[in-house]
Amino acid sequence: MGGFGSGRWGVSRRPLAESMHRIDLAALRHDAPSLSVDHALKVKCHRADGEAVDVATVHLETTRTYFGGRRLWFRCPRCHGRCRVLFGTWRIACRRCHRLRYCSQREAKEDRATRAMMKIVRRLNPDDPDPCNDLPEKPAGMHWRTYDALVERYEAYNEQWGLEIMRRFGRRIR
Repeated sequence: MGGFGSGRWGVSRRPLAESMHRIDLAALRHDAPSLSVDHALKVKCHRADGEAVDVATVHLETTRTYFGGRRLWFRCPRCHGRCRVLFGTWRIACRRCHRLRYCSQREAKEDRATRAMMKIVRRLNPDDPDPCNDLPEKPAGMHWRTYDALVERYEAYNEQWGLEIMRRFGRRIR
């Protein structure tokens, strides 16, 4: 017991950002465009008995952008860093404070290549309800230069996928 290869190697126990409740500043700005640095957000949660409990007060901050204007940020209540999305229920904090990961960070290389190929296929044929990994024809209205660039990227991802699959099966054969 406890020999080479035992345990949960390669599987992180960290929670995923997609599984947490999130407060996205972009969605708030869409719903309330007059949101400014003068505002502070009070985050409340409801207990099982229906009582509202104050969880945190989140302050806003702005930074200047290169071509004029300002960008609005949340200030994380825990580390006081700037962030666009806050996560949590009873403890509101940024992704770094919660030590969250995204699903894409957990993917293997061949899965990333497959996802990239599917993204190109969906861009070329967005109306297909069940896209497969076959590259569709050039859609009407797309420039040939754009289509050729997408085909090159698709072929590069396909080659990367093939190499990773060969590496995976090569390890198991030996």
